[in-house]
Amino acid sequence: MNLLKYSNTEERTIDVNSDLYIDSFKKQIQETLRNFEAKSEIQNDTIKFKRMVRNTTHSGQNKFEAMKIVREGLIRIERIDAAKIRIFWEVKLDALLFLSISIGLLIGLLAGFASSMILIAMLIGLLFSTITYFIGCSIVKSKIDEIVNTSH
Repeated sequence: MNLLKYSNTEERTIDVNSDLYIDSFKKQIQETLRNFEAKSEIQNDTIKFKRMVRNTTHSGQNKFEAMKIVREGLIRIERIDAAKIRIFWEVKLDALLFLSISIGLLIGLLAGFASSMILIAMLIGLLFSTITYFIGCSIVKSKIDEIVNTSH
């Protein structure tokens, strides 16, 4: 398992012309990404998207923008044969890894101040970092699967 990427593949059997389905798929995915506040770009059969973190003057909004963990990735659609296509998607998890390590360090430091045992503080920090990472992975998985499944 790669800690910095989440990827998945799905094969679909289609009843219509594959070229029409692929064009429709791209348009629906782009619309969904636009609603998701991500910039998207089509290159052949690949849709690359990037979600920018905006810095605003409202400090509360800045905190929410920084917590967005689905930031960059790609969705590729390939024709296998006339009635079958393969959809591949990949999302970078570097923001999630940074966020989970930061949370683990913060909780570890707080645990270090609460108890005098450094080993317990390190274990608590590592535990919270791991829990945060896997919760974030499940959130990323559900978000990107939701985006891909809007194209049905």
